[in-house]
Order: sequence, then structure tokens, then C-alpha cells
Amino acid sequence: MKFFTLILLLIIPIVSLAQNCDCLVNFDYVVESITKNYAGFNDKVKSKNWEEFLTFTQKIRNKSKFTSGFDSCYVNLRNWVDYFHDHHLRVQLDWKFRKNNPDVAKRLNKLFGKSNTIANGSENLATATSLKILDSTTVLLRLPSFEWSEKKIIDSILHVHMKDFDQRSNLILDMRGNSGGTDYAFNGLMPLIYSLPIKVKPDEYLSTQENIRILESNLSEEGISSSAKDFLNQVILLMKTHPGTFVNPSGKDFFEITLDSIYKYPSRIGILIDKNTASSAESFLLMAMQSKKVTVFGENSAGMLDYNNTQFFDIPCKNLNLVIPIGRSKRLPEQPIDNIGIKPDVVFDSKVTNRIELIRDLLNKQ
Repeated sequence: MKFFTLILLLIIPIVSLAQNCDCLVNFDYVVESITKNYAGFNDKVKSKNWEEFLTFTQKIRNKSKFTSGFDSCYVNLRNWVDYFHDHHLRVQLDWKFRKNNPDVAKRLNKLFGKSNTIANGSENLATATSLKILDSTTVLLRLPSFEWSEKKIIDSILHVHMKDFDQRSNLILDMRGNSGGTDYAFNGLMPLIYSLPIKVKPDEYLSTQENIRILESNLSEEGISSSAKDFLNQVILLMKTHPGTFVNPSGKDFFEITLDSIYKYPSRIGILIDKNTASSAESFLLMAMQSKKVTVFGENSAGMLDYNNTQFFDIPCKNLNLVIPIGRSKRLPEQPIDNIGIKPDVVFDSKVTNRIELIRDLLNKQ
């Protein structure tokens, strides 16, 4: 595939990184960056579909030569990136552009079916992390996000309400619409869920010059923890030592998470998911579903986990962002999640209402 990649790059001239919204310049940058740095490229483009891919790429490149409008160029770029069917890999509108041009952003996003969290069963979903005591047996914890900003909130709630968990047999985690963030955000939940050692497939990272440069720039980000810096330095060193290959910081095909104790309560945990439960929220599901305490309810999750560790690349047009996953899971190719999702233990029909109450009743019957 390196030979095929070289052929593709020969048809794309080297572009200047100065700010430039010329469509062809940005198209060439996107193609080159994804071809070289995307962890899923060689999994998605193989000898059997190489000619198809090359024809498709050349078609959109020719179209981009004569595309002058920003809207049309954005459509070209999105159409090309969508070839890979990976929601982590994306060209998106920059947040400043969206803020200054809300009508344009709304119109463009509508073209690609961008949807916000959908409340199934006609239920309104709370957008803030929160806890509610439903009754003497059940605690409800709403988890709409695993973004970095949520970690402190989740950990604080767990600390303040630990006695409520200790006194009740049921815990319901409402994770509908949780589009992920970081695995660090849910670390505090693991002792409540744990019932036996949890097997985890680690991630591996594609070593390229640009991926190394971006990770090195991440080291200077404000608020980065010392443990995160140590991990990044480990990955960077491995990348520099093994250029052009995937590196696995864990050095293992899988590892186990083992805790010192198993909490008596909660003894029954219901996790409610929907088609918008994605990314690191799915990572949490894969671990949680190994617990004897856990039953997952709802519908298949989003299927957005195989290629990860997304990084922002310096696309010439600053009205846009180019986001590329540089990592992939060691679950592949045997256990893919992308575009499939994680199936719940108990599937809810779309017509089911009062899902929280239903889960509480079902947990009480276990």
C-alpha cells in the first residue's frame, strides 16, 4: 500500500500552509494529510478498491479546480472524506466560523444530515451531569458527556453522594446522547461497576512526522496533567524509534484492570444508551458490560470507536478544521464497532416511553 500511496501523492502538488481558502489547495492538503497520517487509511483503501478510490479522488479533485464558492468547496471536501465512513475522521466548520455565520453553518450541516441528540420515547434529555434519588432502592445518574470538563463534575458527584450508592441496590446510568470525550472522565465510575477483572484491548498509534509534531505540540497545552505528559512522551519516543509503523505503548495485545475490592452496592446497574452514545462512551460500555452487575438497555450505540485519538491538522483555510484519528484499536480486525455499534442486552423499541421507570422495574425483578 505504500506504493499506492506514493502514486496518489504524485498527482497532488505540495501546497503552502499559509492561510488560503482556495478549494484545490485545501483539497490537496486534506488528501495528503489523510493518506499519510490517518490510522485507518490502509485498512480502508486496499488493492481491491484502489482503482475505485483513485478515480473517485481524481473526480473530486478536478471538480475542486473550478470550485470558487466556500459552500461548494466544503461539500467537495466532506464528500471525499465520507468515502472512509469514519465519523471521527472529518472536515468541519471552525467554531469561530459557526459563531459568526450561524445561518451558513446550519444550511451546510443540514446537507449532511447533522443531527443533535434525539430524545427517544418522547423524553427530554437533561444536558447537564446530575444525580437524582428515585426511591429507597434506586439512584439515577445522568451522564450526557465524557468531555474533559465533565470529569471533575462526575468525580465530585460520586464523592458527595457515595453514601447514597452504598445504601441502594440499583444504579441507573442514563448515557443517551453521550458522544464521548475522554476515557479519563469515567475512571471514577469503575469501582461502582467492577465485579471481576476487566479485559481491555489497547490502542496503537501511527508513527509519521506530522503525527509526532502534533503530539509534541500537545505537550505545551494548558492544563495537561503530568500523567498525560508522561504518556505522550512515551508515545512520541516510540514513534521516533519506529517511523512509518504502528506503535503500542502498552506492549500488549490486551491488559486487565483489577481492583482491590467489589462494592456490595449498587448490586444491579442499568445503563441506558441510544444511537447517539458514541466514542469514549462506547469504550466505557465495552468495559462495563463485562461486569456481572451490569445490564445495558436501549438501542445500538453509534459505532464510532475503532479509529481514535483524533488530532487537529493545520488545514490552509482557517474557516475549517481537519480532524484525523491517528490511533486504532487492537480489537481490529476481529471485533469492529464502527458503523455497527454495541448492541444492548435489552433492546427497546422506539415507541417505548418512560424508559427510566421501566429500567427501575426490570432491575428490581432481577
